[in-house]
Amino acid sequence: MFDWTYFFTFIFGLFVLYWFVFLIAVWLKGYFNDLRLERWFGKNIGTAGYLLGAAAGAVTPFCSCTTVPIFAGMIDSNVRLGYAVSFLIASPTLNPPALILFYALFGGEMTLIYAAICLAIAILGGMILDREKLRTYLIEIFLISGDGAFSLKAVNQQYVVFLRSLAPVVVIAAALATWLQSWTPSESLLSLMDNYQALAIPGAVGVGGAVYADIAMLIPIGQLFLDKGLDIGLVFAFMMAASGVGLPSVLLLTRVFKKQLLGLYLLTIFILFTGAGFFVSWMLR
Repeated sequence: MFDWTYFFTFIFGLFVLYWFVFLIAVWLKGYFNDLRLERWFGKNIGTAGYLLGAAAGAVTPFCSCTTVPIFAGMIDSNVRLGYAVSFLIASPTLNPPALILFYALFGGEMTLIYAAICLAIAILGGMILDREKLRTYLIEIFLISGDGAFSLKAVNQQYVVFLRSLAPVVVIAAALATWLQSWTPSESLLSLMDNYQALAIPGAVGVGGAVYADIAMLIPIGQLFLDKGLDIGLVFAFMMAASGVGLPSVLLLTRVFKKQLLGLYLLTIFILFTGAGFFVSWMLR
């Protein structure tokens, strides 16, 4: 049964959260308009830029949906695409509160492995997509506009523009999230995934990509899957995909990326998450 209470609570909470996200995004635009842009995300800092973008994402406790406006603000401030993509990947999959919960349930070794893999994926994803010609596949209408001056008026102006252009997408995303949050895999599906691992890990990434959940919500689910005997690599791949992508955030990204760049982005993270799942499975077997 469709949970209308969850649906409307989700929409209200997301719209309120987005206002605070735009507060940060407008501040970032002003912050990156001066010499700090060149100092921290300049064109000549190489690999350090991807690491910095991933590290910035790791300390911001955003889900995949709320990361998108911050990412757009970084792009609008002329941050290199690759550095911003590293932030986009790292922010929903890594954050201190989630890692504390991860440590409590899985222990220090597993937490370190998960964090290192997510950080590596964020850096590699940024490197792969760091092509100047790909910026032509960005949709500028979504980006944070204005002169970069920080004020509540600027925040409200950007927020109204956002509501006009993306409110229908957010409603659809909320409906998907409401339906997906009540879905649980059957025992037969769990057994099938365990018996056909070569297909199960890519399948887990695909299923995870269709699920919208914060990483803190996914950690107990991952523990449940492990208790049922599923492979650790499969569980890690599912958790990374569900927190890092999710259909609602993909819908939002359609207003940032043109279809060519969106397809390339999804293919890149699909390959990286799948590869990470096989690596973890091999390493911890």
